[in-house]
Amino acid sequence: MKVLIVVESHSPRAGGGSVYWAELSQWLMRRGHHVTILSGIESGSAFASRNTVGLFPVRSNLRRRSLPTLLSRLGFAIRLVPSVRAYARQWRPDIIHTVPPVASEAALRAGQAMGVPVVASILSHVEAQWSVLERQRLRAALFRRLERWAIDRPFRRIICLTQHSRRVLLAERIPGERLVYVPHAVDTKKFGPGALPTVRAQLRLGRDAFVVGYAGALTRDKGVDQLIRACARLQHRSQLRLLIAGEGADRRALEERVSALRLSNVIFLGALDYEDMPGFMASLDLYVMPSLTETLPTTVLEALGTGTPVMSTGVGGTAEFLQNGLGILLRDPRANTIAGAIDQWLGRREELRQMGSIGQRRVLLQHSWDTTGPLTEEVYQQCLRARG
Repeated sequence: MKVLIVVESHSPRAGGGSVYWAELSQWLMRRGHHVTILSGIESGSAFASRNTVGLFPVRSNLRRRSLPTLLSRLGFAIRLVPSVRAYARQWRPDIIHTVPPVASEAALRAGQAMGVPVVASILSHVEAQWSVLERQRLRAALFRRLERWAIDRPFRRIICLTQHSRRVLLAERIPGERLVYVPHAVDTKKFGPGALPTVRAQLRLGRDAFVVGYAGALTRDKGVDQLIRACARLQHRSQLRLLIAGEGADRRALEERVSALRLSNVIFLGALDYEDMPGFMASLDLYVMPSLTETLPTTVLEALGTGTPVMSTGVGGTAEFLQNGLGILLRDPRANTIAGAIDQWLGRREELRQMGSIGQRRVLLQHSWDTTGPLTEEVYQQCLRARG
């Protein structure tokens, strides 16, 4: 089978989306399928997969949330249509797989021109990312309408990585027969029992240190500022350390916050190479995800895969995933709430280890690519059978 994946960006710094496409394509290729990823080219950034073809430059920081960025992305989408169609005609794929809202229109037009089924994966919900930040009804309504338009397109199937995403789309009146739940997955060979606490060793953090960590974009919607404020309230806990891995538009402001609060227990690691992430996760006593919006972050699965327990705000698919003792759900993302929860668990390391072990078993059994890859492959086969 020849699978053409069409995405907006496929650089290592693009986050969980790039990890998803890279690992899906690698699993498919191990199965003997031919996979090519079409992507824009981000200045100064390599691709996350060797099987990627760069079409033309992306002239904006895709992680920023601003009107100019939106207009730039729309311009990118318009340029993408003829480029994807031309490549598809030359390569002649059996299936096109994409992600709404930007890259999907080009994928759909190429698929319609060639009679090739187009499948979409829902990695995030656009209106949630914007409305939670801006809290302006008109803007929230606009982005909800844009997302509804982008998703209610002639995709043969829409893959939802969480049951929450499926419920959201059903509420938007997307036909249920087009929606398929395929659980999110991680590379459990990397993020598994064999991961070693290399970052902890590099920083010379002893056994007495209680190490809390966050990895991801440093943007307002991730709630990292509240996590830092929480640590400020716990300065009397001398064993507490907070490791922050990632880059983003808010990094300087966050570093200034740490300086202003005179915190010596917060360490910025910058953007880690993906190969170093298992060692980061295995170095933590507790992984904290204080996000304001999410579907199901890849980092939550990565942490649990290494046996590290997770504390998170109950947003999106994260809430359903961490129920029944798989993790710690915060009532809200405020600093006082986060601080109280961390303080409560500081002296309960054995319980945390047990919680991490339970989560690890769940990830190894239900969220490895050997489990979810065949489900995605079956979605492709269904689409091809329906085409006749």
